[in-house]
Amino acid sequence: MADPGIGPAVLKLTLERVVPSGIALITSWIKGKEIMVVGQARAGKTTFVQYLQYGIFDDEKETEKTKRTKYTPRFNVKMGRDGALELVVESAVDLQGQIGPIEHANMVFDHKPDAVIIFTDLTTPLRGEPDRASAAWIEEFCEQLESRWRAKKHRSNPLKSLIVVMNKCDKVDGKLIERRRREFKKILKANLNHALGRMEDLIEIIPCSVVTNPDGTKKVDSLITQLAIALAK
Repeated sequence: MADPGIGPAVLKLTLERVVPSGIALITSWIKGKEIMVVGQARAGKTTFVQYLQYGIFDDEKETEKTKRTKYTPRFNVKMGRDGALELVVESAVDLQGQIGPIEHANMVFDHKPDAVIIFTDLTTPLRGEPDRASAAWIEEFCEQLESRWRAKKHRSNPLKSLIVVMNKCDKVDGKLIERRRREFKKILKANLNHALGRMEDLIEIIPCSVVTNPDGTKKVDSLITQLAIALAK
């Protein structure tokens, strides 16, 4: 079992979005990875998927609820000098937050994606009902996903990366971020085993902001870089 932890920071990169065509499209069919973005309602899932796909990074604004599961078409994200690191995305799947952590876990189990990104909202409580409390949401998600894999432990699990995003870090102080990180780490370590499949890397727990903020796109670009590195192995 991989122990939850914190990965290295990547400070600066250049991202280029590419819609594959011709030979590149055939290559994306072969190499493409499926990424599922799950988590609390209004935690930034759709905004992140839009940035991953299009490079859109906007001011904070009221957004509509995601009313259905959305699947992006294939696209590539090139990063680093001369595009040396490339993330080939078969589809990024954005799940509506309102269906809750148990249904999110069921859909992750059914899809068996290459990567799962869990979005939490640092401005919501840690404990309470799962629809608003971040620790309760993660705990229910992990318990359900682990129970599904434990019952089918001989099935192949392609998971290569699991990242927990603590979004809206620009709205809270560093002490709260570290407390949340410690709590999430305990939950992940206590509840995930079979669900991690053959993951080689540590689970990432990353503070982030996916709207205009003093750090710009640095944190979200670091998140994408770590995802690409894990999926390239």
